[in-house]
Amino acid sequence: MTFQQPNNRRNSGTLSKTSIFLYCAYISTCLEDRAWSFCVSLCMDLMGGMRVVSIEQLFEGVLQMFLSGYLGKHFDGLSRKRAIMTVVPLNNLSICAAAALIITCLSIDATSPWYIVCLVLAMCICAVNRLFLNAEKFITGRDWVMVLGNDGTLSNMNATLLTLDQCTNVIAPLVTGALVTWVGLRETVGIFGIASLVSMASKTIFLRAIYISNPLLQVKKDKKDEALDPFANSRLKESVVYTYWCQISFPAAFGMSLLFMTVMGFDGLAVGYGSSVGLPEFVIGAFRSYGSVTAILGAFSYAFFEKRYSVATSGLLGLVVQQFFAVLAVISVFLPGSPMNLGGYFGNFTMGTWWHDMVHSFDGNNATNLDPHVDWKHFSSDGVSLASIFVFLIAIASARYGLWCLDLAITHIMQVTIPERERNTVFGMHNALCQTFSVLKDVLVIILPLPATFAICIFISYGFVSCGHMFFIYYLVKTNSLSTVGRKLSQLPEKEEKEEKEEFERL
Repeated sequence: MTFQQPNNRRNSGTLSKTSIFLYCAYISTCLEDRAWSFCVSLCMDLMGGMRVVSIEQLFEGVLQMFLSGYLGKHFDGLSRKRAIMTVVPLNNLSICAAAALIITCLSIDATSPWYIVCLVLAMCICAVNRLFLNAEKFITGRDWVMVLGNDGTLSNMNATLLTLDQCTNVIAPLVTGALVTWVGLRETVGIFGIASLVSMASKTIFLRAIYISNPLLQVKKDKKDEALDPFANSRLKESVVYTYWCQISFPAAFGMSLLFMTVMGFDGLAVGYGSSVGLPEFVIGAFRSYGSVTAILGAFSYAFFEKRYSVATSGLLGLVVQQFFAVLAVISVFLPGSPMNLGGYFGNFTMGTWWHDMVHSFDGNNATNLDPHVDWKHFSSDGVSLASIFVFLIAIASARYGLWCLDLAITHIMQVTIPERERNTVFGMHNALCQTFSVLKDVLVIILPLPATFAICIFISYGFVSCGHMFFIYYLVKTNSLSTVGRKLSQLPEKEEKEEKEEFERL
């Protein structure tokens, strides 16, 4: 089978009211996601350095690893209305609760026993928030969009949703950094807690309007076929792992999950690494915003190449770009100013000192210096060259162009090949698998939390990224999609397109 969409595309010249409402609701979700996650990273780095940042991310990853697949399967058994009415309040109210606990941590002495209690509870609630926030994104951005779109608009809608997500990722770090600078970190956390309530109200209005005005959302298409398919109910009872493994898109999806085992993404670890080597918050926020701009360019490129060539072409382009900048990130650890000092670290390493530092991760003694002296004339921070960290941040930010080209290609493949009755189950299991590798990454950083050993994490990350790329190439070979790479849709044989369409209808 050659993976290529039928050439019966319908392009609407104007945005529909439904699309606008969907985009508005999605923007609200993305704003609270990007701004809150960046703020939490700054708070955790302040209260305990990179180890506490990685522990907080570990909490998030473990919860999603164990519950995301089953939560998706549960939502597959509910109506779309009940599913979205469940996730939205739990998402936003958990932000309010976590904000209250973090404010408490920032207000009391770090030696108080309540400090550790509030910090651990805040991490747990942030993990709950991440679970339901991702569930909300999957429901609207993976399921609802399939119902509201069609063959000709799906790639554009996917690219638009990603573009909106990355636009908020441009704005949110800058706004968060500015708020922290102007009013302080504690006050910023309080502002975000209140803003989450406003966001919940706005999303409720938009999503309710979409649901009421679109009868297709009120019934799941596969329900109509269950009476004709005696095995439909038994398939719903299959394990989430088996359901995921049976999908034709499994190799590509698994390759995508491997990309989560990396410290070369712009998450809290990159923020903590930048802070630990002396970069101010506004510079880190600017790099994160630049990464979002490259991701937006990647989304536009995906839509352009997917329309004129194929999904395989778009995905392969993203793979090549991401691979190039991943190599550059590896090179950065050998440049001037690199904190890598493996000989010094392992020469003085003992389990006793490691365990002592681990136990005292939450007592505030590992806090990062928030007032580094940056000499832009000599391009140094506290006398240390910034060449290494700048090349690293430029590499991981630029790699997002390729990452999101590849991400959108794999997402599109999954959307058009997964049956509707299994969509939330498969995407939930996919998220759980992604978080499993993300947890491995967090465990790696917990074991090696210092900037001196961060290079080891970068080397291992590069290996996983390359393995993920190989799985995607294997998928292209398996489905004979390599034959479409570089060929325009108009050049594909009519017979090949007809067979493709029939295959999609069968799936």
